[in-house]
Amino acid sequence: MILNAIKTSLFALLVSTSLVSFLPAQTPEFAKLGRSGPYQVAYYTQLPDVPEFGAATLYFPANKGQDFSGVVIAPGYIEQQENISWWGNHLASHGFAVLTIDTKTLQDSPQLRAEALMAGVELLRGENIRMGGTLRGKFHEQQMAVMGHSMGGGGALLAANNNGDELRAAIPLTPWLPDGDFGAVTVPTLLISGEADRIAAVADHARPHYQSLPEGLTKMYLEIKGGNHFIANSNVDNEGLNPNIDVRDLVGGMAVAWLKLFVDGEEAYRELVFGDLAPEDADRLSRHLMSE
Repeated sequence: MILNAIKTSLFALLVSTSLVSFLPAQTPEFAKLGRSGPYQVAYYTQLPDVPEFGAATLYFPANKGQDFSGVVIAPGYIEQQENISWWGNHLASHGFAVLTIDTKTLQDSPQLRAEALMAGVELLRGENIRMGGTLRGKFHEQQMAVMGHSMGGGGALLAANNNGDELRAAIPLTPWLPDGDFGAVTVPTLLISGEADRIAAVADHARPHYQSLPEGLTKMYLEIKGGNHFIANSNVDNEGLNPNIDVRDLVGGMAVAWLKLFVDGEEAYRELVFGDLAPEDADRLSRHLMSE
């Protein structure tokens, strides 16, 4: 009797496992990607000293056991980590390990910011093997991306242009770099800009940056209708460095989808990236260009 019960239980387990294997994968929803994700966010600041940048914060999904991809984000001119901190929380809540950095000086050039971003990539790889480190053994060391705002966005483009073999994706945010030419970029690049940007005017920066990317490269250009230079930034006490409109659900959602698809390699997100936007999201864009 006991033996028959065990056989019956084993058969039921095998059947249920087989049925689960045939269930279709859950289709991700764009609206959910623009909100906080399913993971609890933790962070730490006790990190090895790096000569290319100053203080840094490493955000990570506390209840995700392993298989982290890494993202490094640089702030813009006269900005600090607080200006991009919401990205650390948002991306970590969707499963990424995110390093936000302070540049060595508030006036660091885009080239110095590019070097800082790549140093951040190396720091994340080091955290994967650092004895006693919180995230030891939890990273995919080759699954890395860079992001940055303003001069940090110019730095992200330069980093991708010069270090494509070290990265999986780049996301420049309202980038600033006069006469930037990024014809050597080889990684999928999502460029987010603001139509009403008065600091890095899109006609002089973001649009020619996008146009300089190679033909055949997977790329996307989002230009937020009426958006200023700070549309992708955190809200801070300095009113002059704040977004004029709130589009964090849109830019945050697209960034998560981009990273899931091109850094994590999850094909279920392709339709969210390259399919039609919801009408209410499309209405918030003054330009939307892409090449798959």
